[in-house]
Amino acid sequence: MTPAISVCIAVRDRPELLVKSIQSVLAGSFGDFELIVVDDGSAVPVRDRLAEAGLLADRRIRLVRQQPTGISAARNAALRIAGGRFITVLDSDDELAPDGLARMQDFVAGTGARWVYTDYEEIVGDSAKVIRLPAYPDPRRMLRSVLTRPRLPFKHSGMTIDRQLLLQLGGYDEQMSIKVDVELVLRALSNGVHLQRLDEPIVRFHRHSGSISRRRLAGLVAWRKMIKMYSRPRVPGLALCIVAVRAVSEIGKWLVTAAGR
Repeated sequence: MTPAISVCIAVRDRPELLVKSIQSVLAGSFGDFELIVVDDGSAVPVRDRLAEAGLLADRRIRLVRQQPTGISAARNAALRIAGGRFITVLDSDDELAPDGLARMQDFVAGTGARWVYTDYEEIVGDSAKVIRLPAYPDPRRMLRSVLTRPRLPFKHSGMTIDRQLLLQLGGYDEQMSIKVDVELVLRALSNGVHLQRLDEPIVRFHRHSGSISRRRLAGLVAWRKMIKMYSRPRVPGLALCIVAVRAVSEIGKWLVTAAGR
């Protein structure tokens, strides 16, 4: 039978964290889901790690291995395989709250939302804090906030998206190697999609030195491309100002990260 939700995880070389992530999904209170794991060319095949953890016997898990082609291609592979009405994205180093999918299902059923982002819990070492995100009345205001706000006003991991809507938008841009989640959100917003916020933390995000978001220089290049594509400012030179604001923001985050090491 077609599941209500397809939880999609793309992974490369994070076996211990991946096992915890999968276990958090399987231990949840909501049962109408499938779990799709795309192994994007891990040095040690994910299948071996899942077998060691005794997870392969669960029929809800669908595992695919491909040559290393990048996060966008891996997420698109999961999207093509998925059968659920909704896609819930989960990063391989994050964990779902025990009732995370249940709360998400209740929210989309009660509101009719087709794209939902949520608050989340950020874990750094032994400390944890809940990150509360802003809500927006329309796509235009959220698009402006994504482009200019120092900290992104959404978390991709934990997002739940109507699968047909995501397919209509073309899935993830495989020409981008970084900030693919930001580009997807900007594309959705520019097409008038209203992202709705669930004000409950359904994901536990583990911040660590291996996070792809640490690639600050490549990130700045990606931001410049996206600002040029999606800002469409009416005032001459405003796009350059937005690029400067984003550059200062990214450098500031890098300095904070470096100081904390």
